[in-house]
Amino acid sequence: MKKSLVAVSVVVALGAVWTAASWYTGKKLEDRLDSFIKQANTELVKSFPQSGIEWQAKDFKRGIFSSDVRLILNIKNGVKNADIPPNEEIIFKSTIDHGPFPTANLKRFNLIPQMASVHAELEKNDALKKLFNITNEKSLFNLDAKVSYSRALSANIELIPINHTETNENGDQRVLSFSGAKISADVNHDLSEFSFTVKSDELSFSDPTKKETISLKGIDFKGDNKKGKFDIYTGDQSYSIGEFSMNGIPNEPNIALKGMKVTSNLGEDKDNLNIKIVYSIDGVKIKDIEFGSGKLALGMEKLDGQSVRKFTQAYNDTAETALTTDKVSYDTTSLAILSNLHLLLNNNPQFSISPFSWKNSKGESSVDFNLSLQNIPENKSAWQLMEPEEMARTLVQELSLHINVPKAMLIESIAQSAMLDGQDKAAAEAQAEQQVRIITQEGIKYKILTDKDGIIGLNFLYANDKVKLNDKESSLHQFLLDNGLAE
Repeated sequence: MKKSLVAVSVVVALGAVWTAASWYTGKKLEDRLDSFIKQANTELVKSFPQSGIEWQAKDFKRGIFSSDVRLILNIKNGVKNADIPPNEEIIFKSTIDHGPFPTANLKRFNLIPQMASVHAELEKNDALKKLFNITNEKSLFNLDAKVSYSRALSANIELIPINHTETNENGDQRVLSFSGAKISADVNHDLSEFSFTVKSDELSFSDPTKKETISLKGIDFKGDNKKGKFDIYTGDQSYSIGEFSMNGIPNEPNIALKGMKVTSNLGEDKDNLNIKIVYSIDGVKIKDIEFGSGKLALGMEKLDGQSVRKFTQAYNDTAETALTTDKVSYDTTSLAILSNLHLLLNNNPQFSISPFSWKNSKGESSVDFNLSLQNIPENKSAWQLMEPEEMARTLVQELSLHINVPKAMLIESIAQSAMLDGQDKAAAEAQAEQQVRIITQEGIKYKILTDKDGIIGLNFLYANDKVKLNDKESSLHQFLLDNGLAE
């Protein structure tokens, strides 16, 4: 009897402690939520200072073990170019289970202490009426997140599958088919570090009556980033799509692109940022013609960190202004970007394309380009008065360019392009052979290209006032004289 009484007392005590801890956690959650929202809004102001986009928390109803709150993304100024009116709201209705042992976690037998577990869904309103029509009155996504006592957030978002058909008055149909997607994200307490993954099997738009289809398959995005010393996020990102296809579209050929991928790495040292971006594609098929595969790797090293920060802010301000108003034209935006482009050239940066390659059934071509700049003059208007020789000496430390193109591969590519326009295969190949022969002969005549073992080549190097083009070496002045660029 005594043992039973003790056991019951322990259970009651534990229940009382849990209840008190949950109540206290719920009390603290409201303050923590306000703090997190303020931090998020600070980041939004930095990135989009004129947009007026902000997060709000409303109708916080605190219970002992859980609380309800409406998280609202308010677009105060609207987005004119996207037909979003001012003060549009996207509302997330959320239920927060309090720690230290949120009930949502206990259902999954997760006994790790946490501040809260959050479940959120979209709330239907006028702004989202069309979206809810497409999703059969269901929230497009369900979010389940965990908030640790360090205020780090770990979230899993599930986008629901969609199969929606719209029929026009003339009988044409538009079908949206989406397999759904899984998104995960981890963010620390001050948004200085975040990672994410996005995976989806398929998204397609089609008209079955006309047999028109556009589809994406094998969507896989991921990233791991943290804010560096220059207030710019550094880290690795990867975006890949297994296949993009377009079939039956009027006045357009059938297209299939396979294995598209973009990877990027942004790193930093004491003073500089270093960037590498790689674009690749495993296959290009247009009509019934296989064009091959390719890769492009861009490198930017020794970019002055403070200068890049200024350029990035100027770019963000211009892009955000263009998005939120119709008074800014494309030319104005381009001019604003170009007027700040010099910031990327401070303190001897280096740029590279290594490699740019393309491969088809007849061979593989490659281009490697490297450029090391010297610190540009503070007086930017002085550039306009410089002759080519002075400009090269003033701005360039070293420049190299290496090109190798198999003639058979080039003939195949040119012939395929002609065949795409409807030309007969035999005629296209004969014409391509003639074009490549002329290109090669003219290049050799002017001592720009080489032809060795069936490969068209170009090798150029400039450094220390010397130029080497293929096998010929000369001074910079003599090289410019020989090519009519100096007197």
